[in-house]
Amino acid sequence: MDRMGSGDRSKPRQRTDSSSRSDRDREGSSADDDGDRQPNRRHRTDGGNRPATTAADRPTTGEGTEDTAAGRGTDAAAASDVGTLRRAGYQQLFDGTGVPTFILDADGTIVEWNAALAELTGVDRAEAIGHEHASEHFYPDGRRADTLADKVLQAPERAHREFGVEHRDPERNRYGDTSTMVDRHGDEKHIDFSATPLYDGDELIGVIEVVIDRTDIVNERDATVDLVQEIRTTANEISDGDLTARAERSDDFDALDDDLVDVVDAVNGMADNLETLTGRVTEQATEMRSAVDEANDAADEIAGNVTEQHGLLEDSVDEMQSFAAGMEEVAAQADEVDSAARTAREAVEQGLDAGEDAREATEDVVAIGDELSESVDALAEKMNEIGDVVEVISDVADQTNLLALNANIEAARAGESGNGFAVVADQVKKLADETQEHTEEITKSLDELQAQSQDTTDAVEQSHERIEHADEQIEAVLTSLEDIADSVDEAANGISEVARVIDDQTASIEELTSTMETVRDRSDESEAAAERIVAATDHQNQTIETLMERVDELQTEDV
Repeated sequence: MDRMGSGDRSKPRQRTDSSSRSDRDREGSSADDDGDRQPNRRHRTDGGNRPATTAADRPTTGEGTEDTAAGRGTDAAAASDVGTLRRAGYQQLFDGTGVPTFILDADGTIVEWNAALAELTGVDRAEAIGHEHASEHFYPDGRRADTLADKVLQAPERAHREFGVEHRDPERNRYGDTSTMVDRHGDEKHIDFSATPLYDGDELIGVIEVVIDRTDIVNERDATVDLVQEIRTTANEISDGDLTARAERSDDFDALDDDLVDVVDAVNGMADNLETLTGRVTEQATEMRSAVDEANDAADEIAGNVTEQHGLLEDSVDEMQSFAAGMEEVAAQADEVDSAARTAREAVEQGLDAGEDAREATEDVVAIGDELSESVDALAEKMNEIGDVVEVISDVADQTNLLALNANIEAARAGESGNGFAVVADQVKKLADETQEHTEEITKSLDELQAQSQDTTDAVEQSHERIEHADEQIEAVLTSLEDIADSVDEAANGISEVARVIDDQTASIEELTSTMETVRDRSDESEAAAERIVAATDHQNQTIETLMERVDELQTEDV
């Protein structure tokens, strides 16, 4: 940057008529210069390939460089160009470029200062012309610094090596540099210099320097950097969890187009949408977590109920199997009683030649029920009725004994004619005694069966409470033995009917046992399904927890 000078100089000097500037020791002299240069007589070091022309003969370009090609044309073309330039007026042409430009002569004195440069620096042309230190017009704070044009005067062929400036156009030896200055309003300006040496033949006669105000470009660049940094900072804060972070407009952004600055509003709008969306996600995730917790609790309860239900079914199946075995024993004993009753009936029929009519009664026992839970109570009641029948049979046996006793008494009264009847009475009494013994055994078995029935009833009732939605229910099939006749025939028929009913009940119990085993198998499947439900709800709950953690991280500001 061309900010600092190469040393203090004397006070500003005004140009005199044709006197030359004092010799100065410059580091930019060419290799061919022996240090004894004469004023206004610097020569080219490039071999002198270009024809000798004056600065007035060579028109300047938009950047302040000379177009040496005009000097290489024919004399007629050169004369024509010079005439055109003279007619237009050098000052009019110089100001017409609109680009701040000045020219130093070979002594470093300002010989031209156009209107655009006067507007930039606040120094008018009359004040600038003849001034020997152009840098003072660019640096009003009093610094003594060489301008780029001064450096090119010192080393026109190698200023880039001597002073580290940019060699922008090696063919024309156009050099460039950048710096800052304070304009006439006190504002800092970013400027770009471009300086080109001017020759008359091989003689260096001056330097033309073009000054470009880059302030708007630099300000726009800096504002763009600030804008990008503001957006990047806001985005980083949002990504770190601060959803309230927003980009702020800066006065520096006034240097940018409105469309570019609108990106701040766009970023803030997206941040608003993200914050709103995150809030909704948080609310929905919270509701989902609550619902999953309820589902998880319900699944655990279902699993517990299914497990308990499965255990009750296992107990019920065991009870039914034991009950079926007991029913088979009762059926076997009933067959024996039936056989004894039939034998007694035959004996009574033989002993009652007088035409004792035994009352005949028929009892229809109706077996109903499709499910075990409703049939066990009725079956227990049936066992009570069977006990009543057994009591009737016992009463019949007692009456038979009484009849046999009366028959013996009558036979004794009859004497020898009643001996045969006495024999028959003894046989009837013997059969009645046997019947009494069998009825006692049946009564004992019924008592045991009723106890088992009560246990089964308790188990079935407990199971029934757990299986509210079971499609099949255990129904009790009850049959009733009605009006057993006082005669042995009635007792025999009643026992036969009891045996038949027991057989039917045994078949029903076996069928219900099979049904309960099927239900137990289905319960196994239900238990496995409940376990899968619990596992699924656990997984869902874990997923919701993970989602909540992510949302919490998003909402938590990075400390």
